[in-house]
Amino acid sequence: MIIDSAGRAGFHHGLRQPDQVLTIRLGYCPAAVDWAAFDAWLSEKLAMPVQAHAAGTVFEHEAARVMWRILQIAAGLQRAARIPVFEPGRILSCRADEREAGVWLCTVAVPRIDFLAAQSTRLAYDWATSLVLELAMAADRPDRPEGLYRQLEEQVLQPLRASLPAGKSIIHMLGTAQECGVPWRYLGDCVFQLGWGRRALRIRNSKVETDSLLGAEAAQHKFVAAQWMRQAGLPVPDHYLVVDENGALQAAQNLGGLMVVKPVDRDRGEGVTVDVDSPEAAREAFRLAAGFSKQVLVERAVAGVCHRLLVVRGRVLYTVKRMPIAVQGDGRMTVAECVQAANDRQKAMPVWNRPPAYPLDDPARVALSRAGLTPDSVLGAGLWAPLRRIESTQWGGLDVDYSKTLHADNVAIAVRAAALFGLGIAGVDIISTDITRPWHENGAAINEVNLAPLLGASQSSLGTLHELMQRLMDGDGRIPVGVVVGAQGAAIRARALQRQWAAQGHACYVTSHAETLGPGGVPMPLAIQGLYARCIALLADKAVGALILVAQTDELLGTGLPVDRFNLAERVVGELVATSHGGATPRDSTDRLAGLLGCTA
Repeated sequence: MIIDSAGRAGFHHGLRQPDQVLTIRLGYCPAAVDWAAFDAWLSEKLAMPVQAHAAGTVFEHEAARVMWRILQIAAGLQRAARIPVFEPGRILSCRADEREAGVWLCTVAVPRIDFLAAQSTRLAYDWATSLVLELAMAADRPDRPEGLYRQLEEQVLQPLRASLPAGKSIIHMLGTAQECGVPWRYLGDCVFQLGWGRRALRIRNSKVETDSLLGAEAAQHKFVAAQWMRQAGLPVPDHYLVVDENGALQAAQNLGGLMVVKPVDRDRGEGVTVDVDSPEAAREAFRLAAGFSKQVLVERAVAGVCHRLLVVRGRVLYTVKRMPIAVQGDGRMTVAECVQAANDRQKAMPVWNRPPAYPLDDPARVALSRAGLTPDSVLGAGLWAPLRRIESTQWGGLDVDYSKTLHADNVAIAVRAAALFGLGIAGVDIISTDITRPWHENGAAINEVNLAPLLGASQSSLGTLHELMQRLMDGDGRIPVGVVVGAQGAAIRARALQRQWAAQGHACYVTSHAETLGPGGVPMPLAIQGLYARCIALLADKAVGALILVAQTDELLGTGLPVDRFNLAERVVGELVATSHGGATPRDSTDRLAGLLGCTA
């Protein structure tokens, strides 16, 4: 269990994320553990891959082997709760407790997320410690640990999600940024900053700060969105906006044929009824939709299937045909048996990774009937039995990739629609009988333009995340950052470097702990003090094209470094001014900071 923590802000121990130091008490250390079997069980049952050793590390004590697995499981639990912890951390020391036999004290450096409450960190590492110790000592580990899944979901993951209630897309966005070397930082309120200075971009889930506020609001109102698109010459279904049952019945009479009835301002398929074909069905569909919104859209059904096109900064990255949730036959089992088998397979997955259960209820029977099937039908090998009329977020679905066969004219209307609403990332839904044919040939129409579409939910989405990051960011999002360590001479040297970087075309800023200079050496008053704080402020300023830090005190030994790496680090003559950190001599502090930075003389 955690007995001490030092939650400092910056980079101290070579991790790719800002870190904090924890001291974790192991009340006992299990011996003679089959670590290979243990790691395989953890990796399979918790879906959290466990490595036997940290890269380049040889563990001399059994306590270190235990601790390494605790770090990996704690990181995995946080990721499962969508808290962006992408590395387990490092073991700094493991020592026997001199006061209590059999007890070990392990000091570790682990990733730290700004604004994440200390109790959330404690929860993750205390549970990981208990879990690893108990399972390592267990004589028999369950093949289907459903009780453990439920316990972790309710007592660990739900509280962790509440501490940082980000959506499902963000963990994929930030993980991709990490893989691409794009620096990021949490700003609070589920907003993250990717990159630095003039290359910075703020995001929340898959919303980007460059999205048009007016366009985003319009896109979320289905009637307004359709008016915008119709006026722009884009294909949309005929529809009426209604507020009561009489209006819905009149709209149904005017439209004729099959209709779709849906709330005007909800997503995820909530309150949507398709195949409305009678006044009674229209009345019932209106009541359902009105339970979600005060305004309801009655729309003429468009022939075909919904296709999701992800548009990022003017390019379609992938296209999937969104089929309803379905089970696949093997030529022997009935549909009902296929559903049971599919649900049994899902029960082997951790609760937090488990998709919605395959339904066999009245809507499923209706969908089967439309396909000429019943629950007792034997489903042919390779054939699919739909369990819903359409795909929805609530029930999931079956995505078929059409990225390589999408017709260029359909690409064009998707790109135009995203641009119309000013969205950097948009999920454009096109209903078409054949997305490989042009929309104007087969009567296809744009159903919706989705703000902040879900990312990472399909293999098609996962496969394009790196391209998405490349389209969003200017390179790796970094600007040149340098540091000069020393006394008064450090400021003189920094000003010289500023002139050099300015000559290379950079809007270069210089800051010490007490003074900040803009391009050309113009003073820039800031309402904060300290080198670390001023650096963070400048890295968030889109006017900043390059930055040079002047380290004249040993402050960074306490706060940690504000960035994970520097383009330039120099040391000049003179010692740092000592602060309260550690009580070291000025010479020792200067040597330590220069070593941490890898300074050249």
